[in-house]
Amino acid sequence: MRSTLTGGFVLVVLSLILMPVGYGHAGKKGAKESKLSAWTNIRFRYEYQDDFNGKFYGDEPKAGKSNDGFLLGRFRFGFHYYPNEIIHLSVGTQHSEAWDLALKESDYYNSTFGRYQNPYEDDWEPFNTYLEIKKLLPFSIKAGRQIISYGNKRIYGPGQWGNTGRWQWDAVLLHYAFEGGFLDAYYGATKVHDPSHLSWDHNHGFESVGFYGHFKLPESLLGMRVEPFSMTKVNDHDRYTGEDGQVGDFDAYYFGARIFRMGYNGFDFDFTLIKEEGDRASDDIDAYGYHCLLGYRFKEICFKPRVTLEYSYASGDSDPTDGTLETFDGAFGAKDKMYGRINLFAWQNLRDAQVNLELKPRKWLSFTGGYHQFWLAEEEDGWSLNPKAYRDKTGNSGDKVGRELDLIFKLDFPKGHEVQFGYGHFWPDEFAKNVASDEEANWVFLQWMYRFSCGILD
Repeated sequence: MRSTLTGGFVLVVLSLILMPVGYGHAGKKGAKESKLSAWTNIRFRYEYQDDFNGKFYGDEPKAGKSNDGFLLGRFRFGFHYYPNEIIHLSVGTQHSEAWDLALKESDYYNSTFGRYQNPYEDDWEPFNTYLEIKKLLPFSIKAGRQIISYGNKRIYGPGQWGNTGRWQWDAVLLHYAFEGGFLDAYYGATKVHDPSHLSWDHNHGFESVGFYGHFKLPESLLGMRVEPFSMTKVNDHDRYTGEDGQVGDFDAYYFGARIFRMGYNGFDFDFTLIKEEGDRASDDIDAYGYHCLLGYRFKEICFKPRVTLEYSYASGDSDPTDGTLETFDGAFGAKDKMYGRINLFAWQNLRDAQVNLELKPRKWLSFTGGYHQFWLAEEEDGWSLNPKAYRDKTGNSGDKVGRELDLIFKLDFPKGHEVQFGYGHFWPDEFAKNVASDEEANWVFLQWMYRFSCGILD
């Protein structure tokens, strides 16, 4: 079965690359003006991981290999149909595959979902398959498989760097737009990435109801934007264990806001605060996280460099026996590009201080460099890479985890082609050396992506 899918995957890729020039390449605008349009997104990425993998750190991992080179492929295609100005029907599919990956599917069994949650493979799943109704009411309605993404993707982020895409939703979303902003409300559940079962045939991951707003403040307040939000995150299967050993479900709710202003006399400002409360089995949840960014673009200097300073915090659990869970769990946010590109960290029991440099020497060439210093928010809590494996409940291993350097280049070529390549290096500090390994880690990747869209029926 897998070899057949692989062959089909390669044939589809080749057929699209060799598509006759007369069929045309259209941007989003051209596709939307057509009554019926088709689109394709193809991506291949080679990664090499040295002294780490997706589950473990160091040269003696309990699963997979410490030095692993593998190829990832993701194919998405679909159609948009606009019979009139009111109705929009989107139908799409996604297939994700991994070649020569040392970690096995069994390494990604999620006990709280009772299924595999594989970040690398999906077997022809529905993707962006929904019905949207606009202009009929004061608000629009979108129902079906969709991506929910807002703001800087820290609260709601699809996590598209991952081969399967971290968060995908089966949801009903209401969107109300007004001058200077919008207000959204939704009810839905998150997709489980189990490659051996069609996702609509089994339970979802988390159920959620929430809202997200966007408001522009008066110019007297520098024209800043405010984005308030609130949502729930529920898994009603009794598969969570509290600090006292009792088993129960997960029922959390969040509220907070983001306030930001980008490009004000060259300065950028962005601040997000979120509070998490609720219950996890017999434990009470009392957690929070925040992120702040200050940046400046030097417009008078060659390549117009942008420098940003960032600090991210996510609370940790200071006492593993008091019946209160203080570990913030990251809500529905992405992590791929935020807490180090090597993906050794998530927004969980974390202090992350970083400095970034962005350059754009040419319209088709851009560069991003980042340097991080990572600490645990609480010494007694675990490292988000694998909290069960890497935790010292005594706190004697300290809180300083390590430092990371990331260098990413992106090249935009004509006709929808994009190439990225990059390098990351991690230096372990006291905590990582004590609970995992004193080996330094390296990460290298090369990625090609192709986007294509065209009108079929005007």
